[in-house]
Order: sequence, then C-alpha cells, then structure tokens
Amino acid sequence: MKKFFPDKNASRSLKLLVIIGAVLILAAVRLYVPLDKVVIIVGAVLLTIVLFFDLIYIPLYFRALRYESDGKSITRYGGVIMKYSKSVEFSSVQYTAAVSMPFSKQTGFNIAVLFVYGGQLRLSFLSKSDCDEILHLAGSARKESV
Repeated sequence: MKKFFPDKNASRSLKLLVIIGAVLILAAVRLYVPLDKVVIIVGAVLLTIVLFFDLIYIPLYFRALRYESDGKSITRYGGVIMKYSKSVEFSSVQYTAAVSMPFSKQTGFNIAVLFVYGGQLRLSFLSKSDCDEILHLAGSARKESV
C-alpha cells in the first residue's frame, strides 16, 4: 500500500495567499472608503478570517488529506468537519491530466486529475514527484487492463 501526502509547501503557500488577499482587500477598502470606522471594522473582520484559515482550517485540511494506492486503485481521504473517502479503480480511468501552477516545486500546487466514466478524481497539493508517480501508476494499470 503506497501512501501519498500533500506537499508541506502547499500549506505554507495557501497561508501566505490568504494573508496577501486580506492585505489587498484592506488596501482597496482603505483606498475607496473614506470612513475610518468602516476600514477598522473591515480590518478586524479580515484579521479574524486570516487567523481562522491560517491557524485552524488549513492545518486541519492538510492533516486530513491523504491518498492511498494499492496498485489497482487509488483512494482520496479528506474532510475537516465530515470525513470522506473517494476511490477510483485504475482500470476505469479513461485518461489523466496533470496541472502544475507556476513555481509548482516551491508552492506544491500540483494536481493530478483522473477522468473516469461519469466523473473525475482530483488529487490536489501533491509534490511534483508524487504527481508523476500517481499518473504513471494510473497509466500502467490502465495499459495492463486493456
């Protein structure tokens, strides 16, 4: 049983993106809203949102997210509040796709997508090597079943 976990850099990158987004929103509010009280209220709300996501939600999300493969299928486990699992047999995969964002080695934003009959399974926040390995497993298992 091979286990894959999300890249640690993806968690750090998401936390940084949340902070940058909040700062940009606060700067836009400060620029376009002349009332200081409104800016203070918006700043307090954004600070609460940033603290919630950076300290609670993102760590819980990444702790719960994992992928397991036995060579014939792959299962995605996740969920912060409600736990879930989704499985796909490699023999039912029609085709695969890899999505890599800019600077994906540093950010960990690599996604493997397995397209199956009637749906798809997205495996997010993988390291580049794990993404390539999963796609190789899916491709080689598919060739064996044909």
